[in-house]
Amino acid sequence: MKQIWTGRMAQAAGKYGEHAPMATVCCNACRTCTTTNILGLVVAGAGGIAVGAKHLARRFARA
Repeated sequence: MKQIWTGRMAQAAGKYGEHAPMATVCCNACRTCTTTNILGLVVAGAGGIAVGAKHLARRFARA
């Protein structure tokens, strides 16, 4: 029983060791991508609000 358990633990550790460097790169890439996407959405939202406020100001200026 102990031999089987030890062998499976060694296999799991080997698989984790193979993918560990890739996981770090992936997390850093995702973090950068997420930050860029959030900043893009914030800028787009601010632009939309500014355009909406401009149209609203023009509407009140005409009245």
